[in-house]
Amino acid sequence: MSLLRKVFLNTGAQLTAKVITVFFTLLTTILLTGYLGKRGFGNYIYVITWMVMFSALADWGTAIIGVREAAKKPEKQGQIFASILLLRFFLAVLTMILMTAAAYLVPFPAGHQIVLRRAIMVASLFLVFDSLKTSFGLVFQTKLEMQKLMVANIATGVLIFLISWVLVQRQVGLLPLIFAYLAATGVGTLIAGVLALRMVKFTFCFDRKLVLGLMRESLPMGAILLMFTLDNKIDTVMLGAIKGSGAVGVYGVASRIYDVLILGAAFLMKALLPLFSRWSSLEDWQGKLKRVYQKTFDVLLILAAVMVVVVLAEAPLMVKILTQKKFAEFANAGLVLRILTPAAFLAYFNHLTGYTIVALGKQRPYFFIALSALIFNIGANLIMIPKFSYYGAALVTILTEAIVLAITSYFVFRLLHFTPSIVSFPRTAFQLGKQLLFGRQKQLF
Repeated sequence: MSLLRKVFLNTGAQLTAKVITVFFTLLTTILLTGYLGKRGFGNYIYVITWMVMFSALADWGTAIIGVREAAKKPEKQGQIFASILLLRFFLAVLTMILMTAAAYLVPFPAGHQIVLRRAIMVASLFLVFDSLKTSFGLVFQTKLEMQKLMVANIATGVLIFLISWVLVQRQVGLLPLIFAYLAATGVGTLIAGVLALRMVKFTFCFDRKLVLGLMRESLPMGAILLMFTLDNKIDTVMLGAIKGSGAVGVYGVASRIYDVLILGAAFLMKALLPLFSRWSSLEDWQGKLKRVYQKTFDVLLILAAVMVVVVLAEAPLMVKILTQKKFAEFANAGLVLRILTPAAFLAYFNHLTGYTIVALGKQRPYFFIALSALIFNIGANLIMIPKFSYYGAALVTILTEAIVLAITSYFVFRLLHFTPSIVSFPRTAFQLGKQLLFGRQKQLF
């Protein structure tokens, strides 16, 4: 199988799985917006946001570093995967304790403090399930066989909807719905574990040098991922504390669509990360990466342009599909989504610059980029949210993505002595179309 086809098989597998899981996520959103209303759905999104933020802390960069190291050292993959799994489990337990403690310190939307605190304490269990599932997923990502993770991801999405539907019929509150999310994630973790263990034999022997090396490499990467996760999610927490659950509900609908919009870039770069890491060790690494960087830039430009056109035209319809009879409550989410569209466009290229920097092992200076973006994000949101609510949060997201792209693009230029050009993307689009249709032309990558 050609390298192009393998990369696109992995990207396509992730997209296929995500299309199916997104379909059921949308069904779940329709179900919960109709049942919970703007404030109740805002509380649900608020808890999910906490789960996402603390899962980044539990990850602490070990996933990306694990893939990079396993790709470079295939003879030690069994030991690397086992070390990553144990390290991530330990981090997840520590973060679970921290998340529970934080639930007593952080201000919650007025009138919902008790129920949200209980829900967040229960939701902390998600960190362990998610950590194990991601650890098993590293096997598929490293070996470019992400299609084998489809079953676990699809099962998780389907079960979240089905269990939530049963609970809604029984008129339950927020806490059982969070339990539904946890139970579905647990089943997905079990499936991923069975499939991964069939592919690679995990060697559970303590290698002090290996573990310390992984921790040393993961430390700056974990800080970076935490910073960028906070960049993406802190606005929801601040919005809830300043404007209440209703504002979070509106912003949450737009954010759910936004998260789906940037998946194409995330999947493509995840598929390319092992290859970028291998090529960075070649004698002619700079020339190779320049060519592939330009091709990847072209593909992302095509995907991002299509995304922008579709969303700007159909944003209100997307929101209406998600909210159905409660559309009147969530109507403002359409304009929020349109404001977020330029941020999604910029995020496509931030994936390219960010993954390239990581593949080249330059994550330490990357930390200061992430820290600067987070400081700007928090400061700008403190100004914009009180005045403009969710519209202000959306505008700050655009500015943050723009700042990060400007800095990381300059950093990549310094590393590769190269700046991508938009002139070549029509030729890349034509070549890509022929390759996918006939498979006999010159490889894209």
